[in-house]
Amino acid sequence: MFLKPYKLRSNAPLKGSESKRLRQRVENTFPDSTPEEISILIPSKSAVTQLKLTTHGGMQTNVFCVDKLPMFFELESGELAPTLYALWLVSTLLPYFTTFRDVLPKLSNGADLMLPGVVPKGTGMNMYGRYRQGQLMAVNLVSNESAVAVGYLPRSSDDLYMCGRQGVAVKMLHIFGDKLWGHEPTLVQQVPLKKATPLTTDDFPELGAKEDKQKQVSEKLTLADIVAATNLSETPDAGTKLPDVQNLKISENDVTEDVKNRESITQDTSVEGSATTPEIILKNAFLAALKNHGKTLQLPLLTSNFYRLYVVPEAPQPIDLKKTKYKKLSNFLNEMIDEGFIVVREESKGVDKITAIDLDHPELVNFITDFKSPKQPTNGELQDQPLFRSELTETYIITDATAPFFAKVNYKRGEAIPTAQIKKIVREYISKHNLPKADPSGGTIQLDETLERICDVKTASVSQICGTLTRKMEYSFQMCELKSVAANKPLIQMSLATRSGNKKVTLISNVECYGIIVPEFIKLCKQGAAASTTVVKLPHQKAEQLQIQGNQVRFVYNLLTETYKVPPKCILGLELAKDGKKHKKK
Repeated sequence: MFLKPYKLRSNAPLKGSESKRLRQRVENTFPDSTPEEISILIPSKSAVTQLKLTTHGGMQTNVFCVDKLPMFFELESGELAPTLYALWLVSTLLPYFTTFRDVLPKLSNGADLMLPGVVPKGTGMNMYGRYRQGQLMAVNLVSNESAVAVGYLPRSSDDLYMCGRQGVAVKMLHIFGDKLWGHEPTLVQQVPLKKATPLTTDDFPELGAKEDKQKQVSEKLTLADIVAATNLSETPDAGTKLPDVQNLKISENDVTEDVKNRESITQDTSVEGSATTPEIILKNAFLAALKNHGKTLQLPLLTSNFYRLYVVPEAPQPIDLKKTKYKKLSNFLNEMIDEGFIVVREESKGVDKITAIDLDHPELVNFITDFKSPKQPTNGELQDQPLFRSELTETYIITDATAPFFAKVNYKRGEAIPTAQIKKIVREYISKHNLPKADPSGGTIQLDETLERICDVKTASVSQICGTLTRKMEYSFQMCELKSVAANKPLIQMSLATRSGNKKVTLISNVECYGIIVPEFIKLCKQGAAASTTVVKLPHQKAEQLQIQGNQVRFVYNLLTETYKVPPKCILGLELAKDGKKHKKK
């Protein structure tokens, strides 16, 4: 449904009343969801917008975005369907079919999920659950419980069972990596890793083991049950049957463990409650702002600008001053003045400016920031970090077992590495640490302590090291940017043409072959060259050209080489650029 580009007809924000109706509609569509889950999907103070789209197949639909992130889309029947972003926030919105990891690339190419690729949920008629025809389904992988696709059942579960594991199981609507997933390129997310819990022997008890286990549970009572029984025995009511406390068999270890568990729970609760108070969050954000930006602040600075531009971005969650004991910003700043962090001067009535900051304050010196402030990218930063097209790539996630090795090559635990890059990392590690060869032919390497602990051998070849590392890592998929330039790609061609009125235009072709997102490239051309930029379709050809008003060859060349890092040898037509000199007529 969204694998191919769609046409955006309108993008309009919803009013408060319309957002409430959407929230009520979500509650009616997913009756099993709780109010807390609905508030996670559609927060009360979020910006909700409605996109009217026309898909590549001509179907008109509406997509509802929350803070620019697609959350729900409409089907032809008018029913709401959740996107992958919604399922990653609340995973219980839809039932799941599980498939194998090798199936995901085929789904990304436009295939539907077939019955041989579905992991059965049970036996007999319950092999595919008990679902009706047209039921919305989410699809996840054996190695990851997070959703990777959304679709619907073309037949009921009973009909699927009668097909003999042949035919279509789920018709795909929305899949990881499609155009709806990448609607806002700056906010795209990878599939969160939610490892499936493996089955244990407890899931398959022996005959009679369940009854024995229930007997053991009934014989063991906690300390709370004894206290409750003792209190009942002191003041019994008429007709109340008291438990036989004297015959209870409770070991001393059970009592001490119960007491320790209760004490640890109360301690954890008290620590969490004290660490998440609004006052502490506000002060930590204030200290982080002074620590990170104190040396670069241009004083005097308005207190309102300091709070809005520096304090608020440093907070790990939104700050509401009305929920703190200060109620107002001035009250909080007065306390910080009394503690000696800042000096504030009142220039006029209601206008306060920070004139000095004590960066040597003991509390500020000992303060350590635990998080990085989220910064909004400027136009210059956007050019330094251009957006490229992405493709589905097999990756391996670093685990605790392999973290000591990857830490020496500047990789962190939980980081995803493409499959083709692992062998390159191993070769660089061997050359960097000068690991000797174990045999004259050079086929095996003498391992150091780090690799020896991971591989459990003293000598191994490069392929054996890579195989051991990948077996101890988590397998996953990610959408990686296409930045590499292959030798068989066509060169980017720049040319000049003349339109009506003897006006020159610059034509650029083959830009999309280098992984560049064309709409983002057009936006940068409009902003940097201040010229109209459009897409022109060539007659009798599938390729498209970009047309920029005026002679913009030099600008396009600099944009491609400096921002997108395209090699100069892959660009033709630079000789058509202006030399910047005006020749006078004789």
